[in-house]
Amino acid sequence: MITRFLTDKERILLNPDLPSFWRRYWEWIALALILLLGAVLRLWRLDQNGYGTEYYAAGVRSMMDSWHNFLYMSFDSAGFVSIDKPPLALWAQVVSAKLFGFHGLSLLLPQVLEGVAAIGLVYYLVRRHFGSAAGLLAGLFLALTPVCVAIDRSNNTDSCLILVLILAAWGMTRAAEEGRRTFLFLSMALIGIGFNVKMMAAFVVLPIFVVVYLLGAPIKLKRRIVDLTISGFILALVSLSWTLFYDLTPPDKRPYVGSTRGNSMIELTMGHNAMGRFIRPDRQARPSKMDSTSNPSATAGDQDNIDSGSSIASRDNERWSKIFVRVPVGPLRLTDRHLAGQMGWLLPLAIIGWFVAAFQTRFQSPLPPGQLSLILWAGWALTYGIVYSLAGGIFHFYYLATLGPPLAALAGIGVVGLWDWYLKNEWGSILLPVTLLLTAAWQVYIQWPFLGWNFDASGQILTNLFPAGEDQSGDWLTWLSLILLGGTLVSTGGLLIPLLRNPLRPGAPSLTGLLLGLGLLALLMTPAAWSLSSVLARDVIMLPSADLNRLVAVKSPSDSRSQDRAERIGRFRKLVTFLKSHHRGERFLLASSSSRLAAPIIVRTGEAVMAMGGFMGRDPILTPDKLAQRVKDKQLRFVMLGDFSIAGRRMGAEAAGKPIADWVRENGKPVDPSLWRSINPMGETGAPNPMALAQDPKALRPSISRASPLELYDLRPEADLAPASSR
Repeated sequence: MITRFLTDKERILLNPDLPSFWRRYWEWIALALILLLGAVLRLWRLDQNGYGTEYYAAGVRSMMDSWHNFLYMSFDSAGFVSIDKPPLALWAQVVSAKLFGFHGLSLLLPQVLEGVAAIGLVYYLVRRHFGSAAGLLAGLFLALTPVCVAIDRSNNTDSCLILVLILAAWGMTRAAEEGRRTFLFLSMALIGIGFNVKMMAAFVVLPIFVVVYLLGAPIKLKRRIVDLTISGFILALVSLSWTLFYDLTPPDKRPYVGSTRGNSMIELTMGHNAMGRFIRPDRQARPSKMDSTSNPSATAGDQDNIDSGSSIASRDNERWSKIFVRVPVGPLRLTDRHLAGQMGWLLPLAIIGWFVAAFQTRFQSPLPPGQLSLILWAGWALTYGIVYSLAGGIFHFYYLATLGPPLAALAGIGVVGLWDWYLKNEWGSILLPVTLLLTAAWQVYIQWPFLGWNFDASGQILTNLFPAGEDQSGDWLTWLSLILLGGTLVSTGGLLIPLLRNPLRPGAPSLTGLLLGLGLLALLMTPAAWSLSSVLARDVIMLPSADLNRLVAVKSPSDSRSQDRAERIGRFRKLVTFLKSHHRGERFLLASSSSRLAAPIIVRTGEAVMAMGGFMGRDPILTPDKLAQRVKDKQLRFVMLGDFSIAGRRMGAEAAGKPIADWVRENGKPVDPSLWRSINPMGETGAPNPMALAQDPKALRPSISRASPLELYDLRPEADLAPASSR
């Protein structure tokens, strides 16, 4: 078993010269500081993220209206269509909104708490077998994992999934160590709960969990197989309980299942949220250069508003690559710099440290708890790594957050294992400084494109290194890299010198411990900066990720918030005022083509807005006859057309909605845009303003080719329309 060096008072730090308070409470103080660091990174400037993903926020507001909407995950308060996710993570947001009121912070707070709790649990699980130092380091590494910081600052469901998986890992390790069915069943039930957080994404760890129990449980093989069989039934029961309840409810008594073609929650489970994520689709939905008008610093509501703006196509294409994963599938996919920058900064330390820790633990049957823990963490990282390397469907950067806990745990275990070897004067003593150097080199590889250094291709690399560095000497990114290299070199040099003088005397533990701390501090500077990119700059809340380039030009948070608030008020106020002034008791305030326009209106008004085609606008929920019947029943008066996102158009939303659009244009009357649309140089929807177009036709040409203006239709044209107040 690895030596728990920070709990041994005869060796490091805890010597008689230190105050008794520190000797007694150092671990709790260190843990509190790590949790505080994690909380600060997740809470600081959190209000700049608004409501997070407005699609989910709209569902939360609608679910607050009634138990029916809550139970069936309704996107709108009228129960027309559901959110295309399972319920548990969003139910936590509903509870928070009920307790603290409906606003952005109440929706984001549950994810912050889940992220901080995950840090504490990783510390506890690692500490159980590898000591306090390993646990504290693992918690620190997870607190600073960039993609985990980004996802915990959003209202996506991955934070809840990670917390549930860590709890399931705790149950499985207890089950394998003690051979107790209770913990095995609890672990499988927790994975079933994870299924109700993010469906099939929770099942990726199942193979390694089964292996851990088979190899480790100190009971007969037959009993292990029986236990796993029973636990499989428990897993299926917990996983499918809500799904089957939803599908067994008559379709006319519940919302349509969003993002499906057959109105089935099982279809959503196996299709959009499984095959659609990990199997390469026939039709690629990647945006082309002509479609690339997204602003990477936009919020959830603005992120889909990629019709607006007029940027250079190549620059937009580069921005898309930082929002959507466009790295080809393959075994080396996760070595891509932008992917590795999300969670893989300590990867060499985790890999080499795992082998060292595995070598230090004796093999026996059944496997000891330490080896079981190593197998679980490594298997967790490996299974998700394989899935993400081969995922050819819908794949986003924030999915990598599930790799944060195992990599942090393995890196923490690795540091302690390498340090233990270093102090024992064994042949592997040199591995500690070598691993620190390899980790620093790996971080330089990840960080290199962000430095912007230009070399003269005609000369030698070394002769051009210093002139290129001198040109960038005023850049803080260069200084960050110099700190990484300088701190690591000083640390490794100090650790190597005693070994070169006398391999049997590695040096005083107190001095070499400080050198190791310096090296780790240097290695954490760059991932900490990446984590701050989600704090100091506005993230793409709908698709969160870390990106150091955001820190190059950070706006004042107050300016950013005030600008965002003004944009949103200008975008929706006149339209909502118009709709409310002509609302005559219809069930829906408005029907829109997709959730893109419906979500922000629901979030800000709480009114029922029909997303006729679901999230993207592709769901076959309505036919012209069904829409006509709703109009006849006076459930609906106004319909908005043309509010598809570029991604929706690329995925066939316009074609799917054409029958409805044709019927609306044939039977409705266009509403004068001056009555409901605020006019700005680009118009609220990306439609060009004639005056601005006359002044600069070339500047607006890209938006004309990419976007169609919004069209508002009145399906009761016999009613009079009055101008809406702009208040």
